[in-house]
Amino acid sequence: MKNINKIFIAITLLFVVVSCDKEFIDPINISDPEVEGSVENLIRLINGIQQRFSTDRAGAKYTTVTASGLTADELRLINPGNLGEAELTNGGTEISINNGVIRSMWGEIMLVRNESLTVLESADVAATDEAEANSLKAYALFYEALANGTLIRFFEQVPLLTEANAQFNTRAEVLADAIGDLNTALGYAQSGISSSVSSGVFQSVDLENSIQALLARYHLMAGNYAEAVTAANAVDLSVQSTWSYDAAVPNPIAETYGTNNVVEAKDDQFGLPDDLLPNPADERIDFYVTIANDPSTNEDAFFAVGFFDDNLDEIPVYLPGEMLLIEAEAQARQGQIPQAIAALDEVLTKTAAEDVFGIGANLPAYTGAATEEAVLEEIYRNRRIELFMTGMSLEDSRRFNRPGPGETDAERNRNFYPYPDTERDNNTNTPADPAN
Repeated sequence: MKNINKIFIAITLLFVVVSCDKEFIDPINISDPEVEGSVENLIRLINGIQQRFSTDRAGAKYTTVTASGLTADELRLINPGNLGEAELTNGGTEISINNGVIRSMWGEIMLVRNESLTVLESADVAATDEAEANSLKAYALFYEALANGTLIRFFEQVPLLTEANAQFNTRAEVLADAIGDLNTALGYAQSGISSSVSSGVFQSVDLENSIQALLARYHLMAGNYAEAVTAANAVDLSVQSTWSYDAAVPNPIAETYGTNNVVEAKDDQFGLPDDLLPNPADERIDFYVTIANDPSTNEDAFFAVGFFDDNLDEIPVYLPGEMLLIEAEAQARQGQIPQAIAALDEVLTKTAAEDVFGIGANLPAYTGAATEEAVLEEIYRNRRIELFMTGMSLEDSRRFNRPGPGETDAERNRNFYPYPDTERDNNTNTPADPAN
């Protein structure tokens, strides 16, 4: 992989955008010296990194939610003229190496990572004191870990170094690197974020809780179950941490799905098979999905609501229910079945009023078999419902060993995606594409 830092930060014009009452830099239009020597510009670059990850149809929120949802049967394609989304719907070998959604996912997330590296490497030079430098590093490490941890959900391997013909790293290595970055970031954050930094960054993302949430997520993905429980329990479930939007920078999923009629909810079954369908009384169904007229067919169809109904809707960085379900799964995989059921019951019985985002199933407690297999199956069902359109469905389908490509009653049409041609054409170390 070429050094994107130098390729994309080549123009010396300072381009500052104002959104959500904060300023951010378009990283494509700023030179290295202008960023590296200025705390103010590093803060603006942090805001630009957040914008790059969370906004626009090419950004990570749109591409990960859309790709995962189409691959794992959460979503339906409305307009087959959108070729990238059409390939993802068909899956298998029909997903090409120049697929627009996957190419954007890879490229934009790599830029998030590389701009995070710019902040990390520049913090000590630009900062006036150690506290200010560490505060900048905390944000940089958070976004670097977010980038790597997101990519490894969709690709078998990811290069950790930014250099020509970088070697690719295994899933275990990438997750270990992300966890290491998050632990360092947590130490900086717990020491206190300097007011000179906190006053300038977008405040919708609660840094310390988001770091703990990603630690819980990545420890679970890595099979570090005790650590996953510890991190999940450290998250304050009463705090909202979100990607925020305004009229100038709209919610990319609400805007693209609603305005351009590209993709929508497939139905109210959340991509679940017939033997795991939601309880009809589950209040999360109406939270996430509604029936309305489909303008493309003039017939009734299902549409995503929840966090995707309006261009100004904020999208959570993580959900409280995810933390409870991480604890439940991690406990179950350690054979701690009573503890797993207790955490699962918190999700099942939770009312909308008891959830900071208003997500409540309001169902009876679990009454199934107290076995690891049965409890994990119920946890999977609830992850697919509670975490609808979070981009986690493909990862979950693989981790729970649900039927995959080529198997009877397959519940996903790919396991991992092919590497985009933009990477393969510039890196001779790009691995062979996975078979499915």
